[in-house]
Amino acid sequence: MLALSTAVMWSSYDEMTVVLDPGQNHLLELEEGQIEDVNLSKNTSYLIFRLSNAPVDCQIIENHTGTEVSIGNPSLFQTDRDGENGRYHAVGTFIPDADGMHSIENTENTSDSTLWVVDEYDLGEDANSIYLFQGGCYGLLCGGCLLPIALFIWYSGRKKGQQAGLVMQAHDGRMVPIAPTDGTMQQRVPTTDEVWRSVHGGEVIDLTVQQGPPPEDEIPAPFADRPDRTSELTRVVDEIESVDDSMPISSENDGENTERSWKTWDEG
Repeated sequence: MLALSTAVMWSSYDEMTVVLDPGQNHLLELEEGQIEDVNLSKNTSYLIFRLSNAPVDCQIIENHTGTEVSIGNPSLFQTDRDGENGRYHAVGTFIPDADGMHSIENTENTSDSTLWVVDEYDLGEDANSIYLFQGGCYGLLCGGCLLPIALFIWYSGRKKGQQAGLVMQAHDGRMVPIAPTDGTMQQRVPTTDEVWRSVHGGEVIDLTVQQGPPPEDEIPAPFADRPDRTSELTRVVDEIESVDDSMPISSENDGENTERSWKTWDEG
């Protein structure tokens, strides 16, 4: 939000300064001693600017009734403006009592006392730049308010990430960690003996999996004619052929001889 608001304000700043420049966007420009007639509205507010911060010396008369319009001091939000000719100071503000033609006279008789009368609500065709800049200001303010909250959430999450992710309640009610507290990822489940030593002996369990060389096959092959055991094939075949095929096999009714026969074969 902060970055986007800053980018919006930066992109619309040049156009905004042109719109707010009283020397380029004004309703009336009066030199010293000059008088002009202009149509004013009672539903808007008008500002009077000059290049010096001296008090305004101006007279505004409504042509229809001859009533003089009073000129007040600018409010806190009616600030000075920057323009291509320098700093324009807001020296007066007024709101007409009625719509119609008004006669405005610059009664100052000294040099360099030009007055610029600006309609405060008439921003011209480039008013979108003002709205963009204002939106960027609001976004910058909102982002600045949310920044401490974001930092607090980030710090809390980082602090929680360093805690043990696997704990167990001991017999006295304490929650005892059974995993490292350095934020490493748990990769295996501890055994019962490890849990017992951790709870009752205070031993910290290392749950990381040690990456080592793959274990060699220790289980013998189920078949003697496997291609990777060609060296042992001859010996196995010789042992099979050495068995006495002439041993008589008893009938099915002779249980004792049958038991002796298969035992002899099984025991070699």
